[in-house]
Amino acid sequence: MKLQLAIILGVVLVGSIATVNMAFVQNNEVSANSLKSVAGMVGHITLTATDEDGNISAYRQTDNVVINGGDNCLLADTFNVANTCTNTSLGFDTVHIGSNNAAFSETSTNLVTWEKVTGGSVTSSSTAVDASGASVTVTAAFLDVDRTIAEAALMNTSDSAGGDVLALQNFSPIALGSTDDLTIEWTVTIDGN
Repeated sequence: MKLQLAIILGVVLVGSIATVNMAFVQNNEVSANSLKSVAGMVGHITLTATDEDGNISAYRQTDNVVINGGDNCLLADTFNVANTCTNTSLGFDTVHIGSNNAAFSETSTNLVTWEKVTGGSVTSSSTAVDASGASVTVTAAFLDVDRTIAEAALMNTSDSAGGDVLALQNFSPIALGSTDDLTIEWTVTIDGN
């Protein structure tokens, strides 16, 4: 009886150690694949599609990828250093959409299949800077889209071929008809930690 109890306790102890080790490994893997840029920026994108009567037909929200090229442009603009950015004097306040939902990474450079640049209006707002950081939200309205979209880019130009990209994100496709509208809210936060 004592031998059986010792074996059971040994198995439980070994299982507990293995579980703790797996949790530690999984936590390290998550932090290693963080979407935070090298400059400490994180982003979030919300997409709301509406029909001609204003009814919501699709809704997506997710974190975005702030790409390395965007980090480089912000540093070039802030410190006036030369790099590969083309429009360092312009703000990242233009949203582009595309139809390809291939995954992006920090080394991506643009949309895969560009479809349309910001339609309607773009507004930007920023929050106060405090110890936790600062953020800015760009809101873009696309009217009468008439396309299926699955990717978006936050850029500093309305030119699809030129300009610089700060952030990219793909999402499950949203089919939009000729009277359907799309609103994108893109928030970029600079982490103060």
